[in-house]
Amino acid sequence: MNEIIEKLKDKNYVRAFGLMTPEEQECFKKVGLNNCIRYAGKKVQDEKNFWERAPETIHFSLLATYVIKPDYQPEPEYVNLEIVKGNDNFLGIHRRIFSNDPPIPFSFTHLHCVPSLSNFDQFWWDSDTGTRFGSVCIENVARLRAEGKKVYARFRK
Repeated sequence: MNEIIEKLKDKNYVRAFGLMTPEEQECFKKVGLNNCIRYAGKKVQDEKNFWERAPETIHFSLLATYVIKPDYQPEPEYVNLEIVKGNDNFLGIHRRIFSNDPPIPFSFTHLHCVPSLSNFDQFWWDSDTGTRFGSVCIENVARLRAEGKKVYARFRK
């Protein structure tokens, strides 16, 4: 996705929205009109600029040409690994084999080591009602698990 975003920031690459591939159109839709600029076809405000802020409409026009703003940064993608009890009865996370998860150094990493992993973001837990609660302190993980809650370690991809 990040490669497509970088390509769609290039004003020399883009073409009318209706002529883009379905993947490119989907990328623009995920980025949103508020993070795009549109080719105006005429000079806008100053004599050198042919690009203008995309209009605040609901949909992309099939005939218009858009680029993603150069300073746009996508939201990072995350992987959630559930905190479980290991064979030694200590809490931690298992490395999943054959996945695109962030690098986990051992097949089982103990809880106290998880925050020091390079892409660690936070601990969070899932309530019985399906509501997600963020930023759990490490000292609360064991208590939440003892109460039957699922607690996760979140990593940036």
